[in-house]
Amino acid sequence: MKTEQQAFVDAVLGRGPAPVGLRGADRGVEVYRNNLRFLSAQALGVAFERLRAELGEDEFASLAWTYWRHDPPRSGDLGDWGAGLAPFLVERAGEASGLPDLARLDWAVHEAERSADAALDAESLQLLGTTAPDSLWLVLRPAVRLLAQREGAVLVWRSRWRGEWQALPAVEAAFFDAVLSGADLGVALERAAVKGSGAEVDFDFGAWLQAALQNAWLQAVRATPPNPNTTP
Repeated sequence: MKTEQQAFVDAVLGRGPAPVGLRGADRGVEVYRNNLRFLSAQALGVAFERLRAELGEDEFASLAWTYWRHDPPRSGDLGDWGAGLAPFLVERAGEASGLPDLARLDWAVHEAERSADAALDAESLQLLGTTAPDSLWLVLRPAVRLLAQREGAVLVWRSRWRGEWQALPAVEAAFFDAVLSGADLGVALERAAVKGSGAEVDFDFGAWLQAALQNAWLQAVRATPPNPNTTP
């Protein structure tokens, strides 16, 4: 049998009526429900700026409240809430709506902005001139993420404290995917090589390295496979 407290929570979340006999229950339920509605929209809007702009304030607020009741926050840090929104939108709106991709991008940018900071190990770059590619591993910074979207691959990273993103050509996406999966540099270069396609240009590692340093993608170069559970 439900306790009076659980019945009140269920009523606030729209899962049942207000507890019978609880003084002022109906009014209390409505006050709490309105507060939670406002809080859900505010909390979700921090991470999902593009999705909010796409839906508009009213529809986004309705989505936030529905999602709160479906998958409420599990910690006191509301910045942790929202990881399951993309799968939720797949069920509710479908992939063809484009909304799940927007949610994935927003969440990846949000995570990038909250990721651990990491400085460039500049001395390790010397290995690129002294060691064969198949004996080297590139370590990207914690904020770097690669997304598979309906329109193609998207790279997400953090520039200073602001999340950034850009669409990637297939060859560059293949290179990033290999590096992020732990492949050595030789394998990554092989996966990025163009074979018999006139539509793409060959992958230019020198240009990539310059961009990686300018955009703070690269953290270090290692002569041994990095342990994903330790700091490079």
